[in-house]
Amino acid sequence: SSCRLFFPEDPVKIVRAQGQYMYDEQGAEYIDCINNVAHVGHCHPLVVRAAHEQNQVLNTNSRYLHDNIVDYAQRLSETLPEQLCVFYFLNSGGNSSSKKGT
Repeated sequence: SSCRLFFPEDPVKIVRAQGQYMYDEQGAEYIDCINNVAHVGHCHPLVVRAAHEQNQVLNTNSRYLHDNIVDYAQRLSETLPEQLCVFYFLNSGGNSSSKKGT
């Protein structure tokens, strides 16, 4: 009767997704209230294109130094109060930090 994160008794086998929906192997539709895609949905064309373009250049996490991390921190800091100027970018256990202006 409630949305549970895990389904040990009756696992759901998801085979595709589009927008806010996921589909199992029989075609049943589920609204995705668990994954981290709620802000843009699954398979959003702009996100797919941006990921494709980036993957043609470099596909890694933020553990390595790269100008884009600092550029992003700078742009992000411009939208926040001055006191919020230190950022920690995390991805699946790996992390990288960047300080505005460094």
